[in-house]
Amino acid sequence: MNAKLQAAFNAIEKSRKDLFEDLMNYDDEVINKKPSPNAWSIAQVAEHLIIAEEYSLKYLQKKTQDTSKVPVAGLSSKWRFFLTNSVFVLNINFKAPEVVIPTNTFATVDQLNERWNKVRSGTFELLNKLPDADLKKEIWKHAVSGKMNVYQMVAFFNMHFNRHRKQVYRTLAEVVL
Repeated sequence: MNAKLQAAFNAIEKSRKDLFEDLMNYDDEVINKKPSPNAWSIAQVAEHLIIAEEYSLKYLQKKTQDTSKVPVAGLSSKWRFFLTNSVFVLNINFKAPEVVIPTNTFATVDQLNERWNKVRSGTFELLNKLPDADLKKEIWKHAVSGKMNVYQMVAFFNMHFNRHRKQVYRTLAEVVL
């Protein structure tokens, strides 16, 4: 993996580990408590992020089997990333796609951390094996925005995580008495 992608990946992984270090200070009941009936618990927020990355990994595994016909991400990919980034910068809220809606299943902090660690490890291994020529190809697909390259994917993971990290801490403030 080249230095640029490695640095971006290390940053998102550090953020994830820092969050779980904080969450380990709370009982699993707190992590699974919803602040209101229509809001997500912290466990559901984490599961949503995990599901998004699991689907991304599955898509990458499929697309990287043969990248010979996959185009290099160009202007349209940059435009899709710009629009996606704008949604996060402008703090526009929208309903998550059905495929990444979390369950209402009780999950411990350890279970969530283990599941996320597994998908991150799989993503790291796959990215580490990719030749540099494939890193700029449209081998990742955002559920709404469409096809992008892996640099854009890791940047999206970072933006997505940062948005939901704020939600996690807001939820903690509401459910901890």
